[in-house]
Formats: sequence, C-alpha cells, structure tokens
Amino acid sequence: MFKKKHVDSIIRPGKTIGAFCSTPSPKITPYVLVNFTGKSRDVFTLAHEIGHAIHSISASGKSILVSDASLPLAETASTFSEMLLYDKLSETVTKNEKKIMLSEKIDDFYATIGRQSFFTLFEIEAHKQIANSTTVDEISRTYLQNLNEQFGNSVKVSDDFGIEWSCIPHFHHAPFYCYAYAFGNLLALSLFQRYKKEGKSFVPTYIEILSAGGTKKTEKLLRESGIDITKPKFWQDGFDYIQDQVKELSKLN
Repeated sequence: MFKKKHVDSIIRPGKTIGAFCSTPSPKITPYVLVNFTGKSRDVFTLAHEIGHAIHSISASGKSILVSDASLPLAETASTFSEMLLYDKLSETVTKNEKKIMLSEKIDDFYATIGRQSFFTLFEIEAHKQIANSTTVDEISRTYLQNLNEQFGNSVKVSDDFGIEWSCIPHFHHAPFYCYAYAFGNLLALSLFQRYKKEGKSFVPTYIEILSAGGTKKTEKLLRESGIDITKPKFWQDGFDYIQDQVKELSKLN
C-alpha cells in the first residue's frame, strides 16, 4: 500500500476530516485516508485503517459479491491491528508514556464497546417508537434515559444531551451498525488473548478468518477455526483483558 502510494496521510486545505479505508474492488489494493499530525493517536488510527486494508487484501481471492466481511467481523481486523501496535509499544515506552497509553486505550474500550452497545439499545427502542408514530422530543427523552442508565451516578447528564442522537451519523446513514464495533472489539480482544497464548501458531487461523471475507456466517466461520462465540467464556476473555488494563493503570498511579 505504501509502495503504491495508496495511503493519503498529509493534511491539506479542503481535505476531508477523519479516517477511512476504501476497497473499490477485491483486485484493487485498498486506499487509506488519514490525517496524520504525528501524535500517538494518529499512529493507532493508521494501524486501525491498515487493519481494514489487510482484511480486504486477505479476502481478495473471493468474488466481489462476497469479498466484504460480514458486519459482525467488519471491525475485527482493524481492532486486532491496533492491539498488535499497542502491545509492541507497551514494551518500549516510559512509565509516564505507559500511563497515557493505558488511559487512552481504556477510554477507547469504553467508546467502542460500552458506548456502542448503548447506542444499539437506543436504536432498538427508537425504531420501535418510530414504527408506532413518535416525535423528536419523545426520541430525545428515550436517548436521555439511555444516557442516564449508561452513566448511573458517575456522571450527571444535562437535558441538553437528549438531542445528541440527531448528530450521530451512524443512526441515519448506517442503522444498527454500532453493535459491530462492540462485537468486533470484544472478538478482537479475545482473539488477541489467544494469539498471546499460542504465538505464531495462531497466525494461520487468523489469516483463514480474514480470507473468508463474507462467504460464511460469522458463527460458522469462527467455529471452523475452533472458536465458539456461543460460549460466555470466549467473550469474558475480552472483558478480562480490559479489567487487567484497568488494574495495571491503577498500579502505575
């Protein structure tokens, strides 16, 4: 990708913000757009988008009709790539840098797992309301209730946040996509735990998962690789990893 100059990282006037990976066809090397300022966050964003590209390249042998990964797996390779980078950097940074990295990573876990799960719960309720005829104010009240359930007594949420749902593009342009972030991140964390235990012997299994593209249902594909997502323990491994990171940050403080 870098040799073919398919990574657009330079900030310039008129360039769109954010980051994304685009694969026009399985036979075309993916394109990645990022806005790189040199911050550590930008490096992780690049790793995330390169992960998407690796997923596409791995499945490039499949038909264009089934080369895209299923929605539950859409964020798995991107998150796994971030974890590889995080694990590597953790071995070389100073104590203070490690604290910053841990804080940012734990924040990311909340944003991509906890928050996205609550987004999905809100969408379910909002669509039920819409089906029975509703108003913007009623949907806003539902969203505010969702926020209060999410934060409990830890954060006081003002009523102004009730309308926040209208500013979240996924709700409007990609309904019910948000659960894929929670699913993909927990799956990636569990896969990463397995990689740490098995080492290089896990690599063929991982590549096999990515190369399948969208040819198989998620549950069937993972089961063939010895991964049973119907077992609570598999998902618990992901949460256990997050708990370990929180404990490590507490020790450093």
